[in-house]
Amino acid sequence: MRISSKASRREFWQEVLSRQRGSGLSIRRFCDQEGLATATFYLWKRRLGQGTGRRDEARASVSFTPVQVVPEATSVAASGGIEILLPHDRRVRLTGMVDRQQLADVLAVLT
Repeated sequence: MRISSKASRREFWQEVLSRQRGSGLSIRRFCDQEGLATATFYLWKRRLGQGTGRRDEARASVSFTPVQVVPEATSVAASGGIEILLPHDRRVRLTGMVDRQQLADVLAVLT
């Protein structure tokens, strides 16, 4: 990738940062798919004022949700699914085999 001017580089990285936010992917996964260096992504994110770095971003986005692990084998668990019990008797059921990214996506929505 050869970008001729500072303005062009700035525009390029603003567009990349915007695409990553809209992608729903982690920065690492997005950079892998786009063939970008993760360190360069974070550098431009800082330069453009969209984050102060990986540590500060992680601190700002961390939140905890109470989880109750129920040991009994339910039909959902037996089929390889996951059931998340939420306050006020609400439930989220993921049926079938659930991969890490699917679970992460669901948890991101819940927090």
